Amino acid sequence: MKYFYLFFIVILSVSGINAQVPNSGFESWTDDITPQEWGTNNFPTVWTTVSKTSTAHTGSFAARLEVADFNGGPIYPALSITFPINQDYVSLNGYYQFYPTNSEMVLIGLAYTFKDGLIIGTGILEIESASSNYSQFSAEILGNNQIPDSIMIQFQIFSNSQTDPGMGSYAFIDQLSFGQATDVEETNQNPNEFRLAQNYPNPFNPSTSIQYRVSSISQVILTVYDILGNEVATLVDEYKPAGSYEIDFNASKLTSGVYFYKLQSGSFVETKKMVLLR
Repeated sequence: MKYFYLFFIVILSVSGINAQVPNSGFESWTDDITPQEWGTNNFPTVWTTVSKTSTAHTGSFAARLEVADFNGGPIYPALSITFPINQDYVSLNGYYQFYPTNSEMVLIGLAYTFKDGLIIGTGILEIESASSNYSQFSAEILGNNQIPDSIMIQFQIFSNSQTDPGMGSYAFIDQLSFGQATDVEETNQNPNEFRLAQNYPNPFNPSTSIQYRVSSISQVILTVYDILGNEVATLVDEYKPAGSYEIDFNASKLTSGVYFYKLQSGSFVETKKMVLLR
């Protein structure tokens, strides 16, 4: 069976500086498939992946995301917004229900903060267990001690399975909010810890960006593995001085699926998961 994948990020301009998420409770809709202020990958009369639902945690409505069927292949939902902020929030919070059709479906929430067009903070939420009642989530946003000027938030559903695309899986999202903001002085000092950030975008096709932080001069090795543990790429293998770095990974020669990237430097080892969708 041929699968059809569609992933994108919608950038929306919102005037002014927002202290909270616009249309955070999904109470306002232009029509039954278009939440105000938000973008979707709906293709009216062809497929619908995002729609209004009255099954709300608070208020009258919530957003429903569903894996659509297009000619026997899945269209994975994407619900996205980008807007200005002027505070360093510690988390993205909200409520969800999740109804996966197989055990390898994942509900993803992403939050990326930006300053002058560069990513300075990342937050990711991965939910794999079904929930037929509203449950609260909190995705920690890890930054680099700078005040962001904008944030991108996106919710998705996709399948880790190579055989079952999970068409018909759906989720409800409602009542989004930020965790307490922190007042942080901007700094250009060297970072005081090693850190590996979540790649952006994720899922991706075919390129994605990986950021990492080195606390002292040391040999840094950044490698990519497939789901079977086979090494498919070495992105970095050299001595690096203390600082923050970013590298692009192009997976144009790889097949769709789950991959892992690992950062090693001295005794520090950290691994994260990413998804290639074609």
